[in-house]
Amino acid sequence: MSGKGQARDHPHIGLAVLSAGVMALALSAGLSFLGLMGEVDGFLESVFSPKGMASPPNTLGHIEIWGGSALLAFLLPAVILNVPGLWRRLVVFCLTFALTAAWGPVLLLAAHKPEIGVALVAVLWSGFCAMFYTTNHVLPVDKTQSKDHGAR
Repeated sequence: MSGKGQARDHPHIGLAVLSAGVMALALSAGLSFLGLMGEVDGFLESVFSPKGMASPPNTLGHIEIWGGSALLAFLLPAVILNVPGLWRRLVVFCLTFALTAAWGPVLLLAAHKPEIGVALVAVLWSGFCAMFYTTNHVLPVDKTQSKDHGAR
């Protein structure tokens, strides 16, 4: 058996989750370092806040922003890689992104600036990496699902 076939038969779920989460956080940190996250957060504030409303006085702390983003960056690929079926994975990915984006108006109602750009980038990139991984590997959850359907 070739090396590529063995890699397709034995995916490393933990390593994939770790690498997707680290890459998502690194991308978010790089964009933040370049100052692009400030632009994204400003755009989101202009989209979510009603016309004539003053800018909210409160901001989230770095621990809340980066802690929540890290949680999302690692949990989303862990869930995607343990859910059988492409459509289910896409639903999990899209709903996670939608729920993360829905925190913008919630933060505005709580008089906080909607600084969710880091979390949105982390969700997009970690979810994309996990979905890409599922297209190149046969996951154990897919093997058990096909065995269950074959027994019926």
